[in-house]
Amino acid sequence: MRLALDWSRRGRGWTSPRPSVGCVIVRDGRVIGAAHTIPGHGNPHAEIGALQVAASAGEETSGATCYVTLEPCCHHATTPPCTDALISAGIARVVSGVIDPNPAVNGLGWQKLRAAGIEVMSGFMEAECRRAHDDFLKYIITHAPFVTLKCAVTLDGKIATRGGESRWITGAESRQRVHHLRHEHDAVLIGIGTALADDPELTVRLEGQWKQPARVIVDSHGRLPLNAKLLHNAATQAVLIAATDAISVERRAALESTGAQVLPVAARNSRVDLSLLCDQLYERGICSILIEGGAHVAGAALESGIVDKVMFFIAPMLLGAGQAVLNGAGVERLADAHRLRELQIERLGDDVMISGYLR
Repeated sequence: MRLALDWSRRGRGWTSPRPSVGCVIVRDGRVIGAAHTIPGHGNPHAEIGALQVAASAGEETSGATCYVTLEPCCHHATTPPCTDALISAGIARVVSGVIDPNPAVNGLGWQKLRAAGIEVMSGFMEAECRRAHDDFLKYIITHAPFVTLKCAVTLDGKIATRGGESRWITGAESRQRVHHLRHEHDAVLIGIGTALADDPELTVRLEGQWKQPARVIVDSHGRLPLNAKLLHNAATQAVLIAATDAISVERRAALESTGAQVLPVAARNSRVDLSLLCDQLYERGICSILIEGGAHVAGAALESGIVDKVMFFIAPMLLGAGQAVLNGAGVERLADAHRLRELQIERLGDDVMISGYLR
C-alpha cells in the first residue's frame, strides 16, 4: 500500500478533477503491475493502468492481490467500471484505503467486488490514503475547493522585515517544495498587497514538464498594474482577479484587455468575501487552492473558515520588528485558537516545514 501511495503522489497535480489514485498488483509476492490515474479526460483509472502494465509484461493476474488507495469505482462515467476490470482479470483480493464518497460509488464498489467472490479489505491505512486524496474528498463531499494556507516565516513569526524585504526568508529546498505545491494545486491565490510588493509570477519553475496553476488575485478595487508579471501571459495561463463592485467599469475593461478575467464577488467588511470566492472557483472546476499570502489574506482566510490545511516553512532566523505572518481580528481565548491535527514535520535544508489539518 505504501508503494500504491507513492504512485498516487506521482500523479498528483495532473489528474484534477479526478483523484490521483495509486494501484499496485501483486502475485506470488511480486509486483507485476503498478500505475496511477492516467491524466486526461476519459483516460484509464489506476486499476486499469496497473492491469494493462501486467498484461503488457505477460503477467498472469488471476489470483493476484490489488492494492489501491481509493475504493474502485463501479459505475460508467468517463471510463468503464474498475470493479468490472478487476473481476474480469481474476483478481482474488483487493486491499483498499479510503471509501470513494461519490454518491455513485460510496461503498458500492467494495460491495460489488465481494458479491463477485473477491476478498476485500477496506479502510487499510485509511489515514494515509485520506491525506493522499484530501483535495478530492473535500471537493466531492462539500462542493468546495480544498484550501491550503502556505506561509514562509522566520522563527519569530515574521514574513518580512520592517522595511518590507522578504526575499528570501526560506532556503532553496523550501522554495522548491513550494513550486511542487503550485503544481499540485489547481490555483494559487494571493492578495493585492503581495502582488504590488513582490510582482510575482506564481508559476512553476522546475526542470521538466509541470502543470501550471491558475493565478487568483484578491483585488477589491482592481489596483493590479497592467504591466504586472502576472498579466504577461494571462491569455495562455489563467489569471482571475476577484474584485468587489468598487472596481470601476473602465478599470475592469483595462484588466480584461490583458486576457485576465475579473470575477465580481460580494464584499464582506469592504473586502472580497473569500467564502463566496471559493464558491465561484468551485463552479469553475477548481478543486484545490494554494494561498501564498500575504498577512491580510492569510488572516482573512482563517477567519472565514475556508482553510483546510496549513503549511508553515520556518527559517532559523529572527527579525525582531517586522511584518507578522497573520493580520486580522484573531481570537480572545486560547480555547478558540486554530489548532492543527495530524501534524507532519519535515526538515528542508536549514528550514523546518510543519503542516497539519484544521478540519
